[in-house]
Amino acid sequence: MTFSSSRIFSSLFFFFAVFVFLSLLVSQISQNFNQLFLIFSYPHRAFDFISNVLLFLWVLMCVGFCIYMRKKRHHKSLESILSIFIAFFVSIVLILRIIKSQLEYQADSINYAVNDTISGFILWKFFDIFVYCVSYGLLVFLPLLLLAFKLRLNPFSKWGNLLEKYKPSICVSLFVLFALALQPYYAKKNLLFYFDVALFYVALALLIVSLWRNKELFSFYEYANILWLVVGVLAFSASSKLIAQADYSSARILFLIIALMAWCGDFMSAIINGKFPPSSLREFLPKSLKSRKKKNPPLPSPTSFPKSTKN
Repeated sequence: MTFSSSRIFSSLFFFFAVFVFLSLLVSQISQNFNQLFLIFSYPHRAFDFISNVLLFLWVLMCVGFCIYMRKKRHHKSLESILSIFIAFFVSIVLILRIIKSQLEYQADSINYAVNDTISGFILWKFFDIFVYCVSYGLLVFLPLLLLAFKLRLNPFSKWGNLLEKYKPSICVSLFVLFALALQPYYAKKNLLFYFDVALFYVALALLIVSLWRNKELFSFYEYANILWLVVGVLAFSASSKLIAQADYSSARILFLIIALMAWCGDFMSAIINGKFPPSSLREFLPKSLKSRKKKNPPLPSPTSFPKSTKN
């Protein structure tokens, strides 16, 4: 039985996409629950709680993979060490998010007052902007540019082979695109928000070109996730006024976590299913370290010296 990362995380993405759609729909058509999406997106409410649960599951996934690699005697491989680092980093993020939720906050009026200016918004949302830029660059533009222009990394180079293994899949890029599509398309507070929309349209154009030039790489899950992306763009466009009133970054972070979990699940499932062997750290050590190890072999133990004989 093979472990399918695309199937698991596409199902997870589908569930929470429907959850967001329903919260927007109920907020639009119901008078009694017209604040439902705003309540869910409020700091430390539904979306933030779900994100914390996903972060905890992400840590468990990395720990389980490390245990599997240790049983297979590959605990010194690059993937095993990377999983330990990811589990440690995600644990710190989760702890900081929990601590932050327990602290007292200033009035929301200060937040809205700061967000009225572009400089104030950058200072207030610096971490979110950094996460969005990294997501756009590494998880969307880089893999889609390679697909759109039919560029291939050199598989005969050790670094090219390594980057090909860890290159984000099409599903991961679609998850990130859905997260970045969750925004108001008009009624923006300042001009900086329209730059976010422009980047999203460029990424969407790259996706269309990639689909046109690489149809053989798109399977059922890719097409299904594209369909949900189109539905999401239409739903978010129709709900722009409502989304503009909410702190929609919490819902965005939720789908970005799913995308990063899917990226980890891709290389973990590839190793578990035997698609590629674990990478050894010795392959990526500098030549100076390798030559130093060869020039300075370990000293033999005292018991290995021959016994002296008396004439």
